[in-house]
Amino acid sequence: MPERFICLQRADIPEGVLQVLDLVPNTSQRSLVYDPPPQTKYLQQPDNDTVATQGAFTLVGDTKGVAAYLIDNVEKGGLAAGTGALTAADANTIAAAVLVALRTGAAMTLAAVNALIAATAANSELTNGGGSASTGTLTDFLRILAGAEYTLAGGTVLEAAGTFAPGPKGTFDTGKYRVIEQTGAFNLSVDSGRLSQLMSSSFSYLGTTGAAVVIYDETGAVVV
Repeated sequence: MPERFICLQRADIPEGVLQVLDLVPNTSQRSLVYDPPPQTKYLQQPDNDTVATQGAFTLVGDTKGVAAYLIDNVEKGGLAAGTGALTAADANTIAAAVLVALRTGAAMTLAAVNALIAATAANSELTNGGGSASTGTLTDFLRILAGAEYTLAGGTVLEAAGTFAPGPKGTFDTGKYRVIEQTGAFNLSVDSGRLSQLMSSSFSYLGTTGAAVVIYDETGAVVV
């Protein structure tokens, strides 16, 4: 079944506060022998540590999230001549733009993500689909937006002698993220259950009204 990416759209809702409990099987009630992987979960905010480098292209300190994934996997200018890795400033600027788009509930298709990247780093793309040396995938990127923990270790060399060092060099913490599939229970939740409530513009949290989540399909289109 295709994967679905439930992302916290609002920055004012802390992670670990909202739960989706009407998916099947329930995490705490499933049979470890007979049931498929659990589906109920707490919702997580996307990580986005600020990227910093020394000597231009060596990462300073373990760094998690969107900017870390971008600097690890995107070849700057790779659709043209290619100019090596993104700079820290590039990665931080693009990541900020991505999160602004997420907060508005915008689509995160590959074309949309590539446009956000290219607005700061011209002729750059997330994947190698256009012929660059980039090593990102849309699935991994959407998982990070949905709360998956991606860490790039301090000391990672991002570029050597002017050439992008192909990734991915970072790693996912598989224990934090739960893959959500488009099951019958998921469809019911989106239609009339918990997810429909969280997706509604009338959802209220601490007196502020607005959709709590945006959900993406495997192409990055918004699930409505």
